[in-house]
Amino acid sequence: MDTRKRILDAALACFTEFGYEQTTIARICERSGVSNGALFHHFPTKEAIAGALYVDAIASFQQGLWSLLRRRPRSLHAAVRGSITHQLQWIERNQDSARFLYARGHLDWDGPAGAQLQELNRDLAHAYRDWMAPLLDCGQIRPMSMLMINAIVAGPVHAIARRWLAGQLRSPLHAYRDELADAACAALSGAPASARRHPRSLVRQGRIRLELVSDDGSVLAGGEATAELLPVPAPARPATMRAAAARSGTAA
Repeated sequence: MDTRKRILDAALACFTEFGYEQTTIARICERSGVSNGALFHHFPTKEAIAGALYVDAIASFQQGLWSLLRRRPRSLHAAVRGSITHQLQWIERNQDSARFLYARGHLDWDGPAGAQLQELNRDLAHAYRDWMAPLLDCGQIRPMSMLMINAIVAGPVHAIARRWLAGQLRSPLHAYRDELADAACAALSGAPASARRHPRSLVRQGRIRLELVSDDGSVLAGGEATAELLPVPAPARPATMRAAAARSGTAA
């Protein structure tokens, strides 16, 4: 592993564990095993390290979007679903990098890292515009800016991902893909999203309250227990009733 990557990996670990403000250059050097001189040869400041981490993470994420565009999705739904699928998968596989990006927010656009990021975003936006041009011409996408398109497609994913990374959601992140894609396509095209049916989940456990009551109605003792809940089968019709229905010619 080269020195630059060792420094960036150590910085990401420190930023994740201690936070940006509490992470010092000395702590990064200790975690990476490089000297002050070697670190400053690559990065003049801690801000420069954070900027490089940010740009590298975005570049890594955008590689998947470039791959999607090279396959030339044939429909709006294919492109939106592909973009959201990649976004969710990237976050699941790069959780520390995603946490860092969310915690860091936006870069200083006037700095070197900000200029790099603007160039990355500009090239990708041009590629998306070229791909979307036929869809705009035939009315599959309503006319709107790339800023709005990105907000519609990526914004809700960010909202779900933040909660998932914080441990507030139990389902795997990719479980939200279809609903996110349907909502984004509806917003981009102006057509209402079709309703999705979700299987009804059964509660598997429950709490039972037990009470021992005397003849006069007073409670003598009480307690709680956890019990496994099983679906109740449909009641079988008594044999005598089925026989009677058969004799009378009525369907059983």
